[in-house]
Amino acid sequence: MREPAAVFLAAAALGLAGAAPGVTTGDAGELAAASAVLGVAHAPGYPLYALSARAFGLLLPFGAWTWRLNAFSAVLGAAALALFAAALRRWGFSPAARLGATAVLGLAPAWRGASSVTEVFALHAFCACLLLWLASSERVLDDGPAACLGLVFGLSLANHQTMALVLPALLFLGAARPRALACAALGAAAGFALYAYLPLRAAASPPLDWGHATTPSAFLHVLLRRDYGSFALTTDGAGAFGLPELARQLWRGLAALGPVAAPLALAGAVLWPRPSRLPLAVPAAWLLLAGPGFLLLGRPGFDAQTAGALERFSVLPLVGAALLAAGAFERLRLAAPVLAAAAFFVAPPAGARGDFLAHDYGRALLNALPPGATFVMDGGDDTFYSLAALKWAHGLRPDLALADRGGVVFPGFYGADFRRLPRALKEERRRVVEAPLAEAGRLWYSTLNPGLLPGRELVAGGLVRRPAPFPEAAALDETLAVRPGASGAYRDRALAAFVPFSRGVAALDRDRADEAVSWLALVGETAPEALWVPPAVSYALGVAGWRALKAGDHALAERAYRAAAALDAGSAEACTNLGALLDQTGRRDEAEAWYREGARRDPRSARPWAALGALEWARGRYDRAAEAFSAAARLEPGQPAHAGWADAARRKAGGVR
Repeated sequence: MREPAAVFLAAAALGLAGAAPGVTTGDAGELAAASAVLGVAHAPGYPLYALSARAFGLLLPFGAWTWRLNAFSAVLGAAALALFAAALRRWGFSPAARLGATAVLGLAPAWRGASSVTEVFALHAFCACLLLWLASSERVLDDGPAACLGLVFGLSLANHQTMALVLPALLFLGAARPRALACAALGAAAGFALYAYLPLRAAASPPLDWGHATTPSAFLHVLLRRDYGSFALTTDGAGAFGLPELARQLWRGLAALGPVAAPLALAGAVLWPRPSRLPLAVPAAWLLLAGPGFLLLGRPGFDAQTAGALERFSVLPLVGAALLAAGAFERLRLAAPVLAAAAFFVAPPAGARGDFLAHDYGRALLNALPPGATFVMDGGDDTFYSLAALKWAHGLRPDLALADRGGVVFPGFYGADFRRLPRALKEERRRVVEAPLAEAGRLWYSTLNPGLLPGRELVAGGLVRRPAPFPEAAALDETLAVRPGASGAYRDRALAAFVPFSRGVAALDRDRADEAVSWLALVGETAPEALWVPPAVSYALGVAGWRALKAGDHALAERAYRAAAALDAGSAEACTNLGALLDQTGRRDEAEAWYREGARRDPRSARPWAALGALEWARGRYDRAAEAFSAAARLEPGQPAHAGWADAARRKAGGVR
């Protein structure tokens, strides 16, 4: 027992030292709130996490709720490593192999990340290692141990359903005993029954009630993750299916293991000791199915947002990789301590100790809202979740009413039937509910869309917007004391970029175009890969450029249009605007180049072709003008002016000849 205890204490100390001080980006805020109020988090609800996190949070007598759950992850990660080392010992691996494999697993960046923040993946890792420890028993095929193994497996599915992917690996240990399989199946059914939590808690209408699973159809909708397409990782669904795409997913799954675990896993597969009490098929199947197999099944996209979410999903395949690494260390015993130490330097332990970003962001939102406000959020998980944690886990601002325009995270604001309404009726319901609140001066928004409420201008200030007009005494709070995140992960950068964006749109609302362009350009430098940044920021830069142009400041307008064109590589609008400005200032060669660039970026847009036609007409090159206007007419057949100009240009070209 001394070795597992030593592993636990060392890993717990490392985890607690690197634990985040409060709520972080991602799902942390939602899970913290769900455990605090025993709510239902996003599909499939995560009942095991909600119950176990609440128990741990109540037993730990000090610290804010979100810190307690970060500590919960640190303790779970440490306990998982202790179980992993104990399982290797039962399977007969040497001390050097156990040390090396446990270090490779515990120092992996994904493992360290999962052990420092509130997420389901530390509990996922604990369940995985507990399964291994149970499976390593010599009596695992007896009725009682088999049922216990099944029970843990069923419970683990009530935390994260990807545990189903390791079932074939576990079956390699018990396929020869039908009675053991039957006992394990009964235990798994008992553990899986924990999903009864969903309808039981939904019936109590907690503040977080994803899907309101009070009917059989609603329950299955949440359980099977139908909002995501069941097997897909995000609401965008699965990506393309084809040999090149599958090859990319396969490579992605292996590369996600990192520069230490991946080569050691490969070495272990080649050097696996024979004979061994642990069949090679177990770690091999575990790694391949939980890693590349998961990606081939869900086929997640290759955009920055999806890639940023995938790192935490490598925790489960890392366990299989570490088992294979133990095989490599068993054959290379003298090298094990050296290689284990190298893991520390190649991938030094990461933590979230200095990560105040989401906490500061949520507090800045709360500080901006007056007493009794209704705050409507138009997308943005980090807005939903950070406020959920601060309101329901920390007990801040009970006077605020929180709502989301999708009616998913905080249901009921637009009526119990809202999610079943067609799209057009949803918009009408939103207008009916929000308009009286706007008239009463109680409505505030978090949104990227300034035209969200028809007929009312949304004035920006701080991180929020409010329908105008409103009393001068109720001016928006512009205090934004937000510290950057510690990890530099996609979600951190995407949230941090929202701060200069908010400054930029607030400056636009005050007709300070120069200041606005400076702030908006900073957004592109902070997180150019964030999915929301190119469309939102390039639009705002376009408005800033137009206002600068109206004021006669051509240099500022050009700066704004160039920044927009550099940011949004898939839009023709900024290129066309820049071309028009260059045309006005007599730089026609540059203007032509930008018009053609706009047409290249968006082949469906008629505007750059029409602008190019006007430019060529002004140059007297009527044949080229006819070609450009004809292209615009083909793309926009409902606009007869393009065809008319094309005909006129052809007549002019004939006259010139």
